[in-house]
Amino acid sequence: MGILEAHRSAIRVTAAEAYGSAIIDDWAPAVISPERVQIFQRSIKCGEELIVVAVNATDRIIGFGSIVPGNSELRAIYVAAEHGRQGVGRAILGRLEELARQAGVTELRMDASINAVRFYEANGFISLKRGEHVMSSGGRMACVCMRKTLG
Repeated sequence: MGILEAHRSAIRVTAAEAYGSAIIDDWAPAVISPERVQIFQRSIKCGEELIVVAVNATDRIIGFGSIVPGNSELRAIYVAAEHGRQGVGRAILGRLEELARQAGVTELRMDASINAVRFYEANGFISLKRGEHVMSSGGRMACVCMRKTLG
């Protein structure tokens, strides 16, 4: 549940300036349903997605990110709003890039949310084009397709 709480905080606070309430509610519902927890647990258990979690001094999850090495995909990085701009996201990204290299991945691609483009560009990603990301509900949100060559 801690991962989904960090996810919700990052979106409902940080991304709210870039997206309307309908997208925010679809992307990060105010109430985390048991079904949402189960879907997330299944994605972790199948082993296709590698997740890095950041915790604070009391072991509370404050951020996470994930990659799908088989697709050379960085899914995203989320940091709870109260821990933003403190290097947590950069540390998570660094560890994910290490894991990607260990898996033989030479490039990471992603659909970045509009509010996160500057973060990814500051960390070596290149913006390729604007696009639309299809959420699990089928809803669509504006994004920027990005990539980074891993050295």
